[in-house]
Amino acid sequence: MTTILFVPGSWITPAFYQPFIHALTDASYEVHYAGYPSLDPEDPLVDNCQADTDAVSDILQSLVEDEGKDVLVFMHSYGGMPGSAAASGLAKWQRAQEGKTGGVIGLLFLGAFVVAEGLSCADLQGGNLPPWILLDQPSANVNIVDDPIGNFAADVDADLAKSLTSSLKPHSNLAFTSPQPHPAWADEAFNRRLGFIVTTEDIAVSKEAQYGMMAATEKAWIVKEIASSHCAPFLNRMDETVGLTREIIDQFL
Repeated sequence: MTTILFVPGSWITPAFYQPFIHALTDASYEVHYAGYPSLDPEDPLVDNCQADTDAVSDILQSLVEDEGKDVLVFMHSYGGMPGSAAASGLAKWQRAQEGKTGGVIGLLFLGAFVVAEGLSCADLQGGNLPPWILLDQPSANVNIVDDPIGNFAADVDADLAKSLTSSLKPHSNLAFTSPQPHPAWADEAFNRRLGFIVTTEDIAVSKEAQYGMMAATEKAWIVKEIASSHCAPFLNRMDETVGLTREIIDQFL
């Protein structure tokens, strides 16, 4: 059985993703959630992308090395940065050659960032974050989202989208300005083990940006599209998202 490690996007707390995680569980997957410290940070002066990677890595290594599980790393938005870094060195076929059980069967990005080692999220966008990221609000060294429904869920019924706005917390500025640690997608061990669900109506991370990030890797990707905003896959498109996830897992296996 495939285990899924879900790595969330910025600002969004676990409650928002729970219905989707339940849907994956109902589809017979074991699902674990990987939180990280830059979300609602205790110390935004240290909670950077490396700190997030370390937090995700602790969970992933436990699943793979301690429990011998076959794991899909499923990443949303900013989660693509720490999630892909945490998976480096844990590819299933690489571990099998070493006589070890378990491993990461593949990496699945949904509307997520694919960033080269040493670059930050801001670097990827010309050195400046988009204006809807309100820096140093509500306090220094953190940020919040301007018009979250408009930017993340404009295609979702307003009542349903309330679960998004009620689940938002500030995020560390450093998460977006610190460098990407070495990402697993760059490793030969993950060739033909890279999947991407493109959110084609996404305002926050445009369709063009998503395809551009994939192209920049010069890797082969399994690509599916969902005609949705950044967060609709977890709101009113859950069944479709679960179906696409299953298709990609089957291709990895």
